[in-house]
Amino acid sequence: METPVHYHFLVRLKPKTNKNSQPVNIDQPPTFPVNFLLYKRQVYSLHGEEFFATDRRPESRSLKTIHIPVGDSPCHHIDDFKEILTDMGILETKRSEILLEIATKAHGIDTSGGLFLLVIIRKTVYGSIRFLSEEDDIARAQRESMGVEARPIPATKSSIDALERVVFDVSASASDCAVCLEEISAGSEAIPMPCSHIYHSDCIVKWLQTSHSCPLCRYNMPFE
Repeated sequence: METPVHYHFLVRLKPKTNKNSQPVNIDQPPTFPVNFLLYKRQVYSLHGEEFFATDRRPESRSLKTIHIPVGDSPCHHIDDFKEILTDMGILETKRSEILLEIATKAHGIDTSGGLFLLVIIRKTVYGSIRFLSEEDDIARAQRESMGVEARPIPATKSSIDALERVVFDVSASASDCAVCLEEISAGSEAIPMPCSHIYHSDCIVKWLQTSHSCPLCRYNMPFE
C-alpha cells in the first residue's frame, strides 16, 4: 500500500529587494531568478491518534534556484524547472500541475522588471506507525476471534515513573527521538529506556501510556 502524499503549491511573482537580490557582477549579464522552496511535513498516526511534525525551515537541499538570462521567457526553461522538481522528489502528476502554473504566471512578464519568481511547495506525507511485539499480534488475533475489541496495552505507571531522567549530554552524538522524529538537543531532558534507546522525556512517557513496547526494538516494559 502506497504512502499517501499530498501537495499544496503557490507560484508568485515578487519584487527583488536588497535582501533577496543576487550580488551584482559587472562581468556577467543580469539574470531573472526562479526560486523553488520545498517544505516537508510528516503526519503519522498511532492507535487512531494523529501526530503532526511541525514545519521546519527548508534545508539547503530543499531550496533550489535557477537564473534565467534577462530577456528569456521562463516558458522556454520548463525542462529545467521539471528537472529541479524531479530532483526534489515531486511526483509526476503534481509536477505537471506546478509547471502549468509557472507557465501561466510567467507568460508575457518582463524579466528585466526587477522581479523574481517564487515557487513554494508544501509536501505532506501521511503514514501509520505501529510497534507491537509478536505476542501483541497473537493476543490481538485472539481477541478479534472472540469478538473482543482490541485496545492498546500501556506500560504500568510505576515502571514509567521509575525510568531515569537525564540531561542530554552536549558531548553525546546527535540523536533523534523516534517518537516525534525531532533531534534531541543538548541540555534537554531525555529518558533512556532499559534497552538503551533514548527519547525526549515527554514523548516516551506519552508513548508508554499507550504502548508498553520500545518504539525501536519492541523491548517490553511491565504491563498489566
